[in-house]
Amino acid sequence: MKGFLFLSTVAVLLLFSPVIAAATSQEVLKLDAERSYVRNLDTGIEENYTDVLNSEQLEGERLEFHIYVSKTGNPVLDDYVLELYTDMDDPEWKFGDEISHSANWIVWKGKQAHEGIFPSPIILSADVPKPVKLVKEPLFEAYDLRGLSKKGVEVRLSVGRLKDENITYIQKLTPVMRFYATNAKIQAASRAIEENLTKAASNIGRTDLEKDIKQLYEEGHPGWALILARHYRELSAEMAPPPLMLYIVLAVVLGLILGGASVYVYATRGGGRGVDLTAVTSDLDNVSGEIDTRSNQLGRLAGKFARSDDEDKRSAAKELLKLRTALSELSNDIRAIADRLRGR
Repeated sequence: MKGFLFLSTVAVLLLFSPVIAAATSQEVLKLDAERSYVRNLDTGIEENYTDVLNSEQLEGERLEFHIYVSKTGNPVLDDYVLELYTDMDDPEWKFGDEISHSANWIVWKGKQAHEGIFPSPIILSADVPKPVKLVKEPLFEAYDLRGLSKKGVEVRLSVGRLKDENITYIQKLTPVMRFYATNAKIQAASRAIEENLTKAASNIGRTDLEKDIKQLYEEGHPGWALILARHYRELSAEMAPPPLMLYIVLAVVLGLILGGASVYVYATRGGGRGVDLTAVTSDLDNVSGEIDTRSNQLGRLAGKFARSDDEDKRSAAKELLKLRTALSELSNDIRAIADRLRGR
């Protein structure tokens, strides 16, 4: 008889164990992300809860979270509790009529609390912390270092079973609020680094150094990353080839120079016997005049480039002015050759 009762008890437990397990794993609370919102108490700006997820928030600004929570209707055991947690600075939680300034707060305890109306919204006021986090240094990963970078911040609501002040978590209310603490200087550095790297890439193409500078910024060293990005851009400008326009101008001028030189060689080295020197000197004068025309065009182009905001164009303007000076000297030399031919 005792054996029969034992077996019966085991059978009943086995029969209902899936139900018990389901009750302990079912979600008992839900977060209403559509109704929930976040207010910036410094600026007065109010955003929907989902709009703040994964956003960047400025260091020192105080945010107020209004988080709407309700019961799902699933069974709630007597030892269920709700844990409120944040790693923001100077927190103040409001749960119904209760207030806490702890980063971690356990509420909604016991059968009476479970059966009553759930106090919603849960309100949290807290400051966005400084964007300082632990970073890894290449080749020195064993050391714990602090760096200045976007820092992940969290506001989390979790249901758990409380026993002897220890919680066994069974549910995190989703979506969990996660965003990044930053500041205006870090954001400005990010923009400046990107501009410098884009400019460097346009000069010499993509390199591994660009990736390393970005990683340096992301892993907690925005100051060094910004300085290196500036130097990288300056170095890329030194290494960059001249603009295409400069190549075109040089090709045209070279054609004129070679044309003038060939006429002179032909006329002075015997190939010009019987040649009309008047026509030759006229051709040389024409070449000289054409060079002067191109030289003036270079001067106008250089003036236009010199007034540009583009650093490459201003650099090209200096080279064009040097070229213009050299062309003027060459034009004078060709005129002198024409004069000597006239005197023969």
